Amino acid sequence: MEEDEDTIESTFGTREWTAGELSAEFNKALAELGWTPVELADRMISLGDYRPYKTVLRSIHRAVEGQLKISGELMAFIKQEVRYKRRLKRTYDGLEWTKLGDGSYTTKVEDFTITLLPKSKGRWKVHMTHSSGYSPSWPRWQESLQAAKDMAFLTLDGAINWLLEYEQQQAEERQRGPRRAINLDD
Repeated sequence: MEEDEDTIESTFGTREWTAGELSAEFNKALAELGWTPVELADRMISLGDYRPYKTVLRSIHRAVEGQLKISGELMAFIKQEVRYKRRLKRTYDGLEWTKLGDGSYTTKVEDFTITLLPKSKGRWKVHMTHSSGYSPSWPRWQESLQAAKDMAFLTLDGAINWLLEYEQQQAEERQRGPRRAINLDD
Protein backbone atom coordinates (compact mmCIF):
# COMPACT_ATOMS: atom_id res chain seq x y z
CA MET A 1 0.00 0.00 0.00
CA GLU A 2 1.29 3.45 -0.86
CA GLU A 3 2.12 5.85 1.94
CA ASP A 4 -0.21 8.65 0.77
CA GLU A 5 -3.27 6.40 0.19
CA ASP A 6 -6.45 7.22 2.12
CA THR A 7 -7.29 4.67 4.80
CA ILE A 8 -9.97 4.48 7.44
CA GLU A 9 -7.38 5.46 10.05
CA SER A 10 -6.20 8.47 8.04
CA THR A 11 -9.77 9.62 7.53
CA PHE A 12 -11.22 9.04 11.01
CA GLY A 13 -8.12 8.84 13.18
CA THR A 14 -7.11 6.11 15.59
CA ARG A 15 -8.45 7.66 18.77
CA GLU A 16 -9.25 5.20 21.55
CA TRP A 17 -12.47 6.09 23.36
CA THR A 18 -12.72 5.44 27.09
CA ALA A 19 -15.69 3.67 28.64
CA GLY A 20 -16.70 6.96 30.27
CA GLU A 21 -16.58 8.92 27.01
CA LEU A 22 -18.58 6.27 25.21
CA SER A 23 -21.11 6.17 28.04
CA ALA A 24 -21.52 9.97 27.87
CA GLU A 25 -22.12 9.79 24.08
CA PHE A 26 -24.52 6.88 24.56
CA ASN A 27 -26.48 8.72 27.27
CA LYS A 28 -26.64 11.85 25.10
CA ALA A 29 -28.16 9.83 22.24
CA LEU A 30 -30.56 8.05 24.61
CA ALA A 31 -31.69 11.43 25.97
CA GLU A 32 -32.26 12.79 22.46
CA LEU A 33 -34.40 9.75 21.71
CA GLY A 34 -36.27 10.33 24.97
CA TRP A 35 -36.01 6.62 25.73
CA THR A 36 -35.41 4.72 28.91
CA PRO A 37 -33.19 1.64 28.88
CA VAL A 38 -36.38 -0.47 28.83
CA GLU A 39 -37.64 1.30 25.69
CA LEU A 40 -34.26 0.82 23.99
CA ALA A 41 -34.35 -2.89 24.91
CA ASP A 42 -37.89 -3.15 23.50
CA ARG A 43 -36.68 -1.56 20.25
CA MET A 44 -33.65 -3.83 19.98
CA ILE A 45 -35.76 -6.97 20.56
CA SER A 46 -38.35 -5.78 18.02
CA LEU A 47 -35.61 -5.39 15.41
CA GLY A 48 -34.19 -8.85 15.92
CA ASP A 49 -31.84 -8.90 18.92
CA TYR A 50 -32.14 -12.60 19.72
CA ARG A 51 -30.60 -12.47 23.20
CA PRO A 52 -32.83 -12.94 26.25
CA TYR A 53 -34.58 -9.70 27.20
CA LYS A 54 -32.87 -9.59 30.61
CA THR A 55 -29.45 -9.83 28.94
CA VAL A 56 -30.21 -6.97 26.54
CA LEU A 57 -31.52 -4.78 29.37
CA ARG A 58 -28.55 -5.59 31.62
CA SER A 59 -26.07 -4.62 28.87
CA ILE A 60 -27.92 -1.34 28.29
CA HIS A 61 -27.87 -0.51 32.02
CA ARG A 62 -24.14 -1.26 32.15
CA ALA A 63 -23.59 0.99 29.13
CA VAL A 64 -25.59 3.82 30.72
CA GLU A 65 -23.57 3.54 33.93
CA GLY A 66 -20.22 3.38 32.10
CA GLN A 67 -19.44 -0.04 33.55
CA LEU A 68 -18.25 -1.36 30.20
CA LYS A 69 -16.77 -0.14 26.97
CA ILE A 70 -19.79 0.09 24.68
CA SER A 71 -19.48 -1.99 21.53
CA GLY A 72 -19.18 -0.23 18.22
CA GLU A 73 -22.32 -2.02 17.07
CA LEU A 74 -24.42 -0.68 19.95
CA MET A 75 -23.04 2.83 19.50
CA ALA A 76 -23.73 2.70 15.76
CA PHE A 77 -27.25 1.39 16.44
CA ILE A 78 -28.20 4.13 18.88
CA LYS A 79 -26.78 6.87 16.65
CA GLN A 80 -28.75 5.43 13.72
CA GLU A 81 -31.92 5.46 15.84
CA VAL A 82 -31.31 9.16 16.59
CA ARG A 83 -31.04 9.87 12.85
CA TYR A 84 -34.13 7.75 12.23
CA LYS A 85 -36.14 9.70 14.82
CA ARG A 86 -35.04 12.99 13.28
CA ARG A 87 -36.13 11.81 9.81
CA LEU A 88 -39.52 10.64 11.09
CA LYS A 89 -40.01 13.93 12.90
CA ARG A 90 -39.22 15.91 9.72
CA THR A 91 -41.63 13.73 7.76
CA TYR A 92 -44.60 13.66 10.15
CA ASP A 93 -44.21 16.59 12.57
CA GLY A 94 -46.51 18.81 10.48
CA LEU A 95 -49.52 16.52 10.93
CA GLU A 96 -52.76 18.16 12.04
CA TRP A 97 -53.94 16.65 15.33
CA THR A 98 -57.57 17.02 16.36
CA LYS A 99 -58.32 17.22 20.07
CA LEU A 100 -61.34 15.11 21.00
CA GLY A 101 -63.80 15.66 23.84
CA ASP A 102 -62.15 13.05 26.06
CA GLY A 103 -58.79 14.86 25.88
CA SER A 104 -57.28 12.49 23.33
CA TYR A 105 -55.73 13.58 20.03
CA THR A 106 -56.25 11.92 16.67
CA THR A 107 -54.94 12.21 13.12
CA LYS A 108 -55.02 10.24 9.88
CA VAL A 109 -51.92 9.44 7.85
CA GLU A 110 -50.90 6.72 5.38
CA ASP A 111 -54.31 4.95 5.72
CA PHE A 112 -53.83 4.79 9.52
CA THR A 113 -55.85 6.46 12.22
CA ILE A 114 -53.63 7.35 15.16
CA THR A 115 -55.14 8.21 18.53
CA LEU A 116 -53.13 9.41 21.53
CA LEU A 117 -55.05 8.59 24.68
CA PRO A 118 -54.36 10.45 27.95
CA LYS A 119 -53.76 8.21 30.97
CA SER A 120 -53.09 8.86 34.63
CA LYS A 121 -50.02 10.80 35.82
CA GLY A 122 -49.63 12.65 32.50
CA ARG A 123 -48.86 9.52 30.51
CA TRP A 124 -50.14 8.79 27.01
CA LYS A 125 -51.06 5.62 25.14
CA VAL A 126 -50.55 5.31 21.37
CA HIS A 127 -53.33 3.48 19.50
CA MET A 128 -53.17 2.93 15.76
CA THR A 129 -55.43 1.19 13.24
CA HIS A 130 -55.03 0.74 9.48
CA SER A 131 -58.05 1.07 7.18
CA SER A 132 -57.75 -2.71 6.55
CA GLY A 133 -58.32 -3.37 10.26
CA TYR A 134 -54.67 -4.16 11.02
CA SER A 135 -53.45 -2.70 14.30
CA PRO A 136 -49.77 -2.85 15.24
CA SER A 137 -48.76 -3.71 18.80
CA TRP A 138 -49.26 -0.80 21.12
CA PRO A 139 -46.03 0.57 22.54
CA ARG A 140 -45.50 1.26 26.24
CA TRP A 141 -47.18 4.31 27.76
CA GLN A 142 -45.28 7.51 27.03
CA GLU A 143 -44.45 10.16 29.61
CA SER A 144 -45.60 13.19 27.59
CA LEU A 145 -47.74 14.12 24.62
CA GLN A 146 -44.63 14.88 22.52
CA ALA A 147 -43.11 11.50 23.44
CA ALA A 148 -46.38 9.84 22.41
CA LYS A 149 -46.29 11.63 19.05
CA ASP A 150 -42.67 10.57 18.51
CA MET A 151 -43.55 6.98 19.39
CA ALA A 152 -46.57 7.13 17.07
CA PHE A 153 -44.26 8.08 14.19
CA LEU A 154 -41.94 5.16 14.98
CA THR A 155 -44.86 2.75 15.31
CA LEU A 156 -46.39 4.07 12.08
CA ASP A 157 -43.18 3.50 10.14
CA GLY A 158 -42.86 -0.04 11.51
CA ALA A 159 -46.48 -0.80 10.64
CA ILE A 160 -46.05 0.51 7.09
CA ASN A 161 -43.00 -1.72 6.66
CA TRP A 162 -44.89 -4.73 8.06
CA LEU A 163 -47.78 -4.18 5.64
CA LEU A 164 -45.38 -3.89 2.69
CA GLU A 165 -43.61 -7.11 3.70
CA TYR A 166 -46.96 -8.87 4.14
CA GLU A 167 -48.16 -7.73 0.68
CA GLN A 168 -44.90 -8.93 -0.84
CA GLN A 169 -45.27 -12.32 0.85
CA GLN A 170 -48.86 -12.62 -0.39
CA ALA A 171 -47.80 -11.74 -3.96
CA GLU A 172 -45.05 -14.39 -3.87
CA GLU A 173 -47.54 -17.00 -2.68
CA ARG A 174 -50.00 -16.07 -5.44
CA GLN A 175 -47.21 -16.31 -8.01
CA ARG A 176 -46.31 -19.84 -6.87
CA GLY A 177 -49.91 -20.86 -7.43
CA PRO A 178 -52.08 -23.18 -5.36
CA ARG A 179 -50.54 -26.14 -3.60
CA ARG A 180 -51.58 -29.52 -4.87
CA ALA A 181 -52.14 -32.50 -2.67
CA ILE A 182 -50.01 -35.55 -3.29
CA ASN A 183 -51.85 -38.82 -3.79
CA LEU A 184 -50.01 -41.29 -1.53
CA ASP A 185 -52.20 -44.24 -2.59
CA ASP A 186 -50.67 -44.56 -6.09
